[in-house]
Amino acid sequence: MSKPKKKPVAQRPSSGVKPTKAASPPRDAMQPVSTPKPMIWLWVALLAAWVFIAYLRALDNQFVDWDDPTYVTENPYLQPANQENLHALLRSVVSLNYHPLTMATLWWNAANSGIESARAYIWFNIIFHIFNTGLVFFFAFLLSKRNVLIALVTALGFGLHPMHVESVAWVSERKDVLYVFFFLLSALAYWKHLEKGKLGLWWALALLAFLLSCLSKAMAVSLVPVLFLLDYWQGRKMLSLGSLLEKIPFIALAVLFGLIALDVQDGGSFYGMFGMVEKNDALADFDVFSPFQRLKFAGYGFMMYIVKLFLPFNLSAFYPYPSLDAVKQGTEGSIYLFGLIFTIAAGAWSLWNARKHKIYLFGFGFYFFTIALVLQVISVGAVVMADRYTYLPYVGLFFMLGYGLDALIRKMPASKYAVWGAILGLNLFFMLRTREQVDIWQNHDTLWTNVIKLYPNAGEPRKIRGHYYGKTGRIDLAIADFEAALQNNFQNVSIYEGLGNAYGTQGQIDKAVEMFNQALKLDSTNVSVRYNRSIAQLSKNPQAAIEDLTFVIKNSLLEKAANYGARGYAYLLTGNYAAAKQDYDKAISLDAQDSYHFFNRGQAKQLSGDNAGAIVDYEAALKLKPGMAEAVEKLKGLGR
Repeated sequence: MSKPKKKPVAQRPSSGVKPTKAASPPRDAMQPVSTPKPMIWLWVALLAAWVFIAYLRALDNQFVDWDDPTYVTENPYLQPANQENLHALLRSVVSLNYHPLTMATLWWNAANSGIESARAYIWFNIIFHIFNTGLVFFFAFLLSKRNVLIALVTALGFGLHPMHVESVAWVSERKDVLYVFFFLLSALAYWKHLEKGKLGLWWALALLAFLLSCLSKAMAVSLVPVLFLLDYWQGRKMLSLGSLLEKIPFIALAVLFGLIALDVQDGGSFYGMFGMVEKNDALADFDVFSPFQRLKFAGYGFMMYIVKLFLPFNLSAFYPYPSLDAVKQGTEGSIYLFGLIFTIAAGAWSLWNARKHKIYLFGFGFYFFTIALVLQVISVGAVVMADRYTYLPYVGLFFMLGYGLDALIRKMPASKYAVWGAILGLNLFFMLRTREQVDIWQNHDTLWTNVIKLYPNAGEPRKIRGHYYGKTGRIDLAIADFEAALQNNFQNVSIYEGLGNAYGTQGQIDKAVEMFNQALKLDSTNVSVRYNRSIAQLSKNPQAAIEDLTFVIKNSLLEKAANYGARGYAYLLTGNYAAAKQDYDKAISLDAQDSYHFFNRGQAKQLSGDNAGAIVDYEAALKLKPGMAEAVEKLKGLGR
């Protein structure tokens, strides 16, 4: 017969103090949540559908005349998109950026769909934005220990926020959707590596994805501090020897691509390694800003990105700095100083509260490190902030928001349905605003008309729209925009060049040359202005045109048939037929599909007595352009 079990006797603490209730685990140490896999994929599918609906109308959008010509429509390496041009493109700097993987995807679009329509390019961007939204979901899902609410809030905010339209609907921002895709893959692989606890396949995949992200956009270097944040979030010592050693390859890649970015942004070729598609100016004149003013602008951007996360109104492709006069006098406004104070306070608040809750330091840290490089402290572009800069950083803020809403439900279970209703309502609002913003990116006209509506006194938007009007033949509107920019004290080479082109189109040659001269007073080495002045002067002063075109040929980054053709024609007008023939030989070697190169070389030969050679060239021109009246007339005159 078994003995009865004795009841355990409660042991009283030796100190005589009553035992206290066990403390609940810290809020950041969430318990894993069990969610069936089919439900997870259902949420991902619904996310994808919602994002696609938000961006559907973007498929009818056009290229805009702002970086898209450099990246696609006027990129010589996409015309034609063959293997030889691809190899050259992979070694080229485009718009002062080295991002060969991004350019390879644009080349692929051009090879398969041409460069006449933006539809295929925008399709690609939307698909990768949907992929990124799914990756954000899994990133937040894993970091929150499989909490669906936190993952959905983070992914919905990322996928539907109207501030992200610029990164998706603008073809030239292909680099954003691509670098973030590999950035998130790298972060996810690194998190899996942390879960495994040893170097292995996941670490190697994280490093590979990081390399691909850097090849898509140099901003990817911000992954390095994010890796330390992931260590912190996982509970690992960030500065332990093992943590530091495994990050050495990541740091080395970040340093390499950072040095490349600094060099090419300054117009370099990184020790001659890269060519350049087109050299343009990315940076504004930085000397007018004091170090303290730069900090204020950075603080303002940091604050306004957070404001626009909750209040995404008056979104613009262009947010101008205060006027130079106000900056020089130090009267640019207290809002910039307040932004700096806000930034310092936010950083101090997150550090102070990190003692109790990791989420503050992690969320704000993710936001800060992924946006710090574009806060305009070191270098200044034409804008004080840009919507596209929030594409990745908002992940940190939305993760914080999802975390807070989940904490509210746990603390007040009765608020569950109200919270879910608020999430649904907020994202429905985001989706509607995104659809509106997509329509603003419909074409160049709608884009810049919106900017000018918001900032009527800014000169840069007037300049950009004026050039668009000039290209599309609306000369009077172009002149009106250029003159409005000048009236707002916006002295700019491109403004005077645009006026010169507009007056030249109207046949007002003297006024055109005067405008080109004004532009060259600001920049005497500007190749584009010298070329356009030469064209304006061809008929009245061909010798001056020859001087300009010789400068253009000597200083152009790429040899262009049009430059030799124009100078050849100027030589024809001055009677220097031998020089004309030599230039047309060169032009034909660069572009054998232009009928006028053959026709004008034929004229040079005929005028120098080589009638047989002239006949061959006139007939070649006719083959390229059947029925060419000028060639037919010349051949008749030669008895053919």
